[in-house]
Amino acid sequence: MKGKGGMPRMYGPVENRVYVSNLPWNIAWQELKDHMKTVGDVVYADLFTEAGRSRGCALVSFRSPEDAQRAVMELHDTDLGGRKIIVREDRVDQSTPSKECRVYVGNLSWQATWRDLKDHCRAVGEVRRADVAGDLDGNPKGYGIVEFASPEEAQAAVEQLTGTDLLGREIFVREDREDNKSSAASRGASSYGGYGYNEQGPYTKVFVGNLPYSVTWQQLKDEMRQVGEVQHVELFTENAEPHGRSKGCAVVEFATFGAAKRAVQYLHDTMLQGRYMYVREYYEGARREGSQIERSLPGWDAGRQFPKFRVKATEAQ
Repeated sequence: MKGKGGMPRMYGPVENRVYVSNLPWNIAWQELKDHMKTVGDVVYADLFTEAGRSRGCALVSFRSPEDAQRAVMELHDTDLGGRKIIVREDRVDQSTPSKECRVYVGNLSWQATWRDLKDHCRAVGEVRRADVAGDLDGNPKGYGIVEFASPEEAQAAVEQLTGTDLLGREIFVREDREDNKSSAASRGASSYGGYGYNEQGPYTKVFVGNLPYSVTWQQLKDEMRQVGEVQHVELFTENAEPHGRSKGCAVVEFATFGAAKRAVQYLHDTMLQGRYMYVREYYEGARREGSQIERSLPGWDAGRQFPKFRVKATEAQ
C-alpha cells in the first residue's frame, strides 16, 4: 500500500531496505521487484510518485539484512530498462552524512537557484541536497553547497564538473572543507535548498518553505504525517494573528528523529497544491532567515514583507 502523496510506505526495519534511484520513468513496481529478487527474497517494492508519475526512485524491502546488502553489492550499476540504476542502503535513520559527501561550488551565476544547481550536479551522481548561498536580504553570494549520497560521487563532481557551464558561467567545484556541521548555515548556504544542520544532534523539527499561501496547518499536517507522527505544526502568519494570511513557511515537529529525517529526505522537492516544497532541518536561525528564504523561491511577491521574529502556533490536534 502506497503512502499518501506518492510516498512509499516504510516497510520493515531500515537495515532490510534499499533505496533505488535513476530508474526509467516507465518502470513499474513489479518490474523493479522482479529485478531485485534475483539476489534475495523481496517483501515489498514501491515507487516514489508525483501526480501519478514515477519520480525515478523507489524503496525495496528484503526479508533479511543480508539480502539487502547483496542488492547493494550486486545490483548497483546494473541495467534496468536501459538505465544504470543506483542501489544503496536506506539511510533515513542513520546519522548525517560526513563532509566527504559534500562539495563547494563557486562562480555561480547570480540567477542560479538551488534547483539549477541540483539538476546540473545530478550528471555525476545522486544529489541529496543542493543549496545556494544568499544574505539575509535574499541576494545570492555566487556559491553553493551540494551533498551527494556517497564520497565517491562527491569526488566525481570535483573531477568532472569543474569548468563546466552553468547558466553562462564556468563553475569550479572542490571538496567542502568545513568541519562544523552547521558550517553551511554559518556561511549563508541555507537560502535556497536549506542545509541548516542542528548543532545539538538529532532533531525532531523541520522547516518547510515555498508553501502555497492557501495551505492550512491541518493540510500541511496531513501531508507531513505520511513519514511519521506529527506532534505540532506552526505556520508563519502576517502580524502574528491567529487567522492571519500565511507567509508560505512553517515549522513541523515530529515525534521522533527518524520521522523528521524522513521528511527531509523524502518530502523535500515534492509538490503540495501546485508548488514544490522544500524541507530541511529546523534550527534557530530559520525564523530570522524567513524573508531571505521566501524571496529566493518562485512566486515571491516583493510587496509582501516578512514579519520579523514571529511565528504563529496552531493547534497540534
